[in-house]
Amino acid sequence: MRAPFLVCLYLSSYPILCAIEFVIHQRSPLSSLLRAAVLLATFTVAIFTSIATYRLFFHRLGRFPGPILARASKLWHMYQCLDGQNHLVLDGLRDRYGDFVRTGPNEITIFDPEVLWKLDGPGAKTTKSVWYDFLLPDMGVTTIRDKPFHDKRRRVWTKAFSNSALENYESQMVEHAAKLDALISAAATNGDVVNFSQLAYWFSFDVMGLFALSQSFDMLHSERWHYAVSNLRNAMQLLGPLSPVPWLAQIGFYFLRGWWKVRDWHIMTGWCKSQMDNRIRIDDDAQNIAHYLIADSKNRGALEQDHHLLAGESIVAIVAGSDTVAPTLVFMFYELALHPEQADKLHEELQRAESLDSEILKTLPHLNAVINETLRLHPAVPTGGYRDTPSEGMQIGDQWIPGSTTIVAPRYTISRLESCYEQANRFIPERWYSRPELVKDGRSFLPFAQGRYTCLGKTLALAELRKVTALLVAKYHVRFVKGEDRSIVERDMRDQFTAAPGQLRLVFERREAVASS
Repeated sequence: MRAPFLVCLYLSSYPILCAIEFVIHQRSPLSSLLRAAVLLATFTVAIFTSIATYRLFFHRLGRFPGPILARASKLWHMYQCLDGQNHLVLDGLRDRYGDFVRTGPNEITIFDPEVLWKLDGPGAKTTKSVWYDFLLPDMGVTTIRDKPFHDKRRRVWTKAFSNSALENYESQMVEHAAKLDALISAAATNGDVVNFSQLAYWFSFDVMGLFALSQSFDMLHSERWHYAVSNLRNAMQLLGPLSPVPWLAQIGFYFLRGWWKVRDWHIMTGWCKSQMDNRIRIDDDAQNIAHYLIADSKNRGALEQDHHLLAGESIVAIVAGSDTVAPTLVFMFYELALHPEQADKLHEELQRAESLDSEILKTLPHLNAVINETLRLHPAVPTGGYRDTPSEGMQIGDQWIPGSTTIVAPRYTISRLESCYEQANRFIPERWYSRPELVKDGRSFLPFAQGRYTCLGKTLALAELRKVTALLVAKYHVRFVKGEDRSIVERDMRDQFTAAPGQLRLVFERREAVASS
């Protein structure tokens, strides 16, 4: 967080040195410029040589294998992620170096399934890493690093996800699912190609806007992107290469505030903050997440002091709730189009169900298995969720990890390990109910995390995934567009903390029409 200040301090040192040489040492202007440049260059080379030497040869993590340049600086990792595919970068490092890889000066990436349980499981003493300071000075429940404060805020959020609140949210979600169905129905009638990626994001953000702020983005109705969501999707691309170097992101946010994708980021966060301010001014009893957060601040008489907290909570609510469900929907229908036999099996199950009511959908084994298998192969957060080990260190697998070391546990790779799953790269939903022998190590499957960091919106997210999938599969056959490259969904997927799949275009055909023909 101090990186912008340090950059400014470093840059200002040159004119100060020039002035000292010129005024105090009475040197000529040219001589002053040259001597100041030599002094600054000498200092810079010396300090970075010292840092690199320590990290390469004397650091306590020196026994762990990994790329040489990664030991010296995370800038190497950033360079590898310029295309936004960190999940593939880390996957390749495991193939080369094994299950414990030093991917930074003070960072170990671990591919052992035990790591997911050790980081957040019962009794875990790990803490969230510095990455989670990304929003500062704003902060939300998912970015708070102080455990007692996090637990306190989580209790407030829990009220927003009570049974009565969830019933209200689900009724609104069902209305939006019907809007989504109407758009797909019109396309099916006309024989049009459906940009399913676009519709999935419209649906997810519209619904979360209502849940969080009682303010839908109204994209399903208008059939166009809301400027704030469009800006967010552009800005999230920054997290691909910059997640490994959050300090560099802070420099960019400071110096490029009104430029490039940084501008898009600030437009989106500004929209979220303005909507939270509107909720404070309206001060009604509308049932949304913001209502519970604002009420807590008012009860404590801390509405003004909580400005940055409420602003951050609004951003977290929109992004965490939308930018995770949408890619999961995209990947699920991608897999159903790849495996029409699974879609047909799901259709038969839905036909036997009494209704498509949420409570009924919870009990359908194949539907829930399709969702689980999608989350396994295509986790919504492929590599994120960095943690720091406690000061005394900790044991993971057969390795002792020193204290205050950043740990990365990439779900994308861990959930595809042959040591954890038979035929790990194949889409086999049955492994989750009728063929349990295909799951060797269930510790690798934690799509919603666990413990104090379990996803608060898990119930709601699953309700959205079940409802949309059931509604569409019950009515339509799902096909790829003839002649299009279906591999782009996975090939173009970007890991920008949340997954951003490549474009998915589909053809929806009514089942009754296909049956009659």
